[in-house]
Amino acid sequence: MRGFIQVLSSIALIFVMGSCTKVIDVNINDKDPQYVIEGHVTLGDSIHHVDITQTLNISDSSPFPTIDNAEVILTDDVGNSQAMNLVAPGRYETVNYPISANRTYTLQVTIGGQVFTSTAVVPQAVNLLNVLTFPFAFGPQTFNAIVPLRLDPGGVANYYEFKLIKHGKPNPIPGFFIQSDQYNDGNLAQEPIFADGVNSGDTIDVEMLSINREVYDFFYTLQQNQQGSTPANPTSNISGGCLGYFSVQTKSVKQVIIP
Repeated sequence: MRGFIQVLSSIALIFVMGSCTKVIDVNINDKDPQYVIEGHVTLGDSIHHVDITQTLNISDSSPFPTIDNAEVILTDDVGNSQAMNLVAPGRYETVNYPISANRTYTLQVTIGGQVFTSTAVVPQAVNLLNVLTFPFAFGPQTFNAIVPLRLDPGGVANYYEFKLIKHGKPNPIPGFFIQSDQYNDGNLAQEPIFADGVNSGDTIDVEMLSINREVYDFFYTLQQNQQGSTPANPTSNISGGCLGYFSVQTKSVKQVIIP
C-alpha cells in the first residue's frame, strides 16, 4: 500500500515542479484528501482483506493516516454477505468466506456517509507450470531473471500480476510485475520478470495472480509512471471518488532457488 501512495505522491511532485505541462488529476493536497482503498479477494484463500488509508500533502512526511472507522461489506451474486472486521490500523479482514469460480463479488465501503463500491467477477484460473531463472547482464549490472511458465488459455484475454517473496521475508519484493497474453494468447508463456534484490542463493516464492483487466490497467499505469513515462492518474475500478482498486483474483504459487 505504501508503495502505491508513494508513486502517486511522485506523480504530483513531478507536476508541481513543472516537468510536464499536461494537467494531471491527482488530488493529493491538504484541502482535498482522498481515501485509498485496496481490496483483495482470492479464490482458494480463507482470509480476504481490504486496506484503507488517506492521502497526504506531498510535503507532509507524516505516516499515512489509516481509516479505522469504515463499514466494509463483501457480498456475492447469490446473496452471501459478510462484514469485514478491523484487525489492524487500516486493515479489514473477513475469515472463512468462501470464494467460488465464476461468481461475482461486490465490495462496499462506507466512510462517514460516503459510499464506495466495486463489483468484479472471479477470472479464469491459470496454473503455473514451472519457474525458471537465468542471469541477464545489463551494462555493468547482472540481474537474475525469473520466468514463470504457464499455458495461457486460448480465445480469452488473460491478465496476470506477480508477487516475488523471499523465503523468510514477510513482504514481497517492491515493484509492479504484470503481464498479459496480448502477444501469446493460447501459447506457452515464457516472459521474464526482472526485479532488484534477487540474488544468487535466494529462495523465491512466485505468486501468479490472475486478475481482471481493470486491475491490470491500474497497475500498468503505475508501472509506466515509475519508468518515467508522462504521469497519469490510474483509474480506479471503485466508484465513489476514491483512489485504489478492488481485485478479485485467483492464485498459483511455485518456488525457485536462484543458482
